[in-house]
Amino acid sequence: MKDEQPLMSIYLIRHGQTNGNRDRILQTPDTPLSKLGHIQAQQLAHRFESISVGNIICSDYIRTQQTAEPLRALKQATFTLQPLLRERSFGDLRGKAYDDIDADFFDEGYAPPNGEIHVQFVARVKLAWDSILSSYQNTQGSLIVMTHGLVLRELIKQHLIINDGTPSMSDFQNTCITEVNSKDQKTVLSLCDAQHLDKGSVIGAAV
Repeated sequence: MKDEQPLMSIYLIRHGQTNGNRDRILQTPDTPLSKLGHIQAQQLAHRFESISVGNIICSDYIRTQQTAEPLRALKQATFTLQPLLRERSFGDLRGKAYDDIDADFFDEGYAPPNGEIHVQFVARVKLAWDSILSSYQNTQGSLIVMTHGLVLRELIKQHLIINDGTPSMSDFQNTCITEVNSKDQKTVLSLCDAQHLDKGSVIGAAV
């Protein structure tokens, strides 16, 4: 392994591919990574071989934990599960194919049955960001945040500074990395970077 360099940033990362992503299904908390998703997780870990990682905080869903595992094994970093980083809950819609849902469930005004309305989700993401910043203050080295596509999009939209506006959901490829400057904890240094993936390991975004 290469000598580690004292690079310190906050890295916001989406989990690897699942069959639900591939088949455009609203996922449940226990949806695991697909075979391709496990490959992506290994490729993601290699991306951080030369970066000092002091802490990994992770959504407590299965797919995020499985994505973080190769990185956790490689870096031997502190690892914490954080429920605030969970994907938005779509309640009774979870487990259904997109095409079988007769509603625009991504619309901010849509209230999923027994799920989170948009304003609740935004408030939770704010708490998640506060937790991320608190974790970074107690981290020696870079902080990795393993979470989900909609959470990432809301974090970028509400709390970070980028030049080109909020990216669309299609920009959030599996295991994409958004690097945040640790000095001001606002400026995005790289957005939705998936260059660590082989061409055959890239698919479009889905919740």
